[in-house]
Amino acid sequence: MKFIVPFLFILTLTACSTISADKHLDEKVFKAGDITVKWYRISEITSAHDFIDIERWGWTKTIMKANTGGIYAVLIKGDTITIQTTPKLLIYDLTAKTLNCDIKHDTTITLCQYMKKHVPENAKYHCEDIAANSILTNQSSTARQK
Repeated sequence: MKFIVPFLFILTLTACSTISADKHLDEKVFKAGDITVKWYRISEITSAHDFIDIERWGWTKTIMKANTGGIYAVLIKGDTITIQTTPKLLIYDLTAKTLNCDIKHDTTITLCQYMKKHVPENAKYHCEDIAANSILTNQSSTARQK
């Protein structure tokens, strides 16, 4: 019995170590000239995170690590990479410049836009609030004008 508990513990550690946490899930690749940008998700034991890597001249650098759910798009124009996100995205790491590329962070994307593109089946729940607020705002301004 004394040997079973340590054996089971070692067996559990071995099983967990064979699970690769570095597997790229939902990978999207964007290319322009000699620049390649990869946006992917890595699922860890307790959570998942989004990563964005740049590849250029044989080098690969991670330019962003963030919580999953909030990155809208990655745009490449010349030597500038623009990462469009929702304003409330929790970002752990963001590089401003690497491999002679400027990295810009655009937070003008609304939750409604994000949901329509990435989770369309739930977009109605997030876009109705915006429409309702817009109607209330218009009614308030009309009432003030009278």
